[in-house]
Amino acid sequence: MNFNKLVYAHYVERCPKPEPFFDPLIDEQPTSTRKRAPRAVETVLSLEQKVVRTAALSDAERFSEIPYSMEKPLNANDDDHHAVASGKRKHEALEVDEEDSIIAENEVLWRANFERFIFCLKKKFCADRKKAKLKVGTLAIWEAFFEANVTNNDNKTVTSPMNGILERVGQKEGGSSMTVDQIISVLNDLESISTTRDPEQFTFDLNKLVETCRNDEVESLVKKKHGQEAYTIFRLLLKQGGPVETDEITDKTILDKQIVHETLYKLWKDEYIDSERVPSAASGTGNAQFFVWRVKNTYRERYIDHLHHAALNLRQMVNCMAELLLEGTKDETKLRNRKNILILALTRHDESLMLFHDF
Repeated sequence: MNFNKLVYAHYVERCPKPEPFFDPLIDEQPTSTRKRAPRAVETVLSLEQKVVRTAALSDAERFSEIPYSMEKPLNANDDDHHAVASGKRKHEALEVDEEDSIIAENEVLWRANFERFIFCLKKKFCADRKKAKLKVGTLAIWEAFFEANVTNNDNKTVTSPMNGILERVGQKEGGSSMTVDQIISVLNDLESISTTRDPEQFTFDLNKLVETCRNDEVESLVKKKHGQEAYTIFRLLLKQGGPVETDEITDKTILDKQIVHETLYKLWKDEYIDSERVPSAASGTGNAQFFVWRVKNTYRERYIDHLHHAALNLRQMVNCMAELLLEGTKDETKLRNRKNILILALTRHDESLMLFHDF
């Protein structure tokens, strides 16, 4: 029963078929002998991809619970008691899908559902990330929304029914005095929108918040390395999403033209932005040119590269502290405190890498 609870919550899943049947000769038949698929849908898959696709289970199969018919009597004296129940279980087993019944339940392999755990981490990250910017009343609704999340196969959004949100808001401090209209208004402000299929359910797009958090991380590094002016210019270019002229950057950031030129050069040299000469349409001769600037497509890879270098340096410093502690020194307490601070910094780097790599 406890194992089935894990399966129902999608924390555990059945492994793919160990020996999938795949005949490449049948798959390579001319398209005239098979149903022609639309050209836009046709995709060329490698042999390995076809085998993996054949081995993959449907969601109904992946999260199929252990049937109670597998239970066996504890001893011989219980045989009569289970004989009556077994007749009913056999009748129920006949209704199980034929494809599922091929695999003997005792030989089924199970594994932890990695995607589900990553989704839980993503959900926790997004909930905590927005908490710091919320007021007390709004915070209670935000927490209740995530606590009321229903299990589904979508790892990109959080969906919660209104009844569940109301129930959990009522358990929060001051939540019992909130009206339904107030809660709905706050949910809309938090970009939790009601679904088209069921107006009583609200959905929040995790990927949208993750995207914002990623940009915040990169902007924070730019600010630390090159200052407030670089942060302002980089943020502007990131929001524009396309080429911006130098004079337009100066007008929108309200910065001195000389500072803008120096800052743009720093960001360009550090490979965060790219520049391009564009001929001026206003000039009749066509010889006049001006620069436009845009954020490079590889700016995130550049940031991750910085994270990796920083993590390596921190790890080497932690190892150095550990060696000094083993050798024995008078400043053992000071070294231990420094080591703990470095380990905390490493943990922070792990969270940033997970934000860019796994989410």
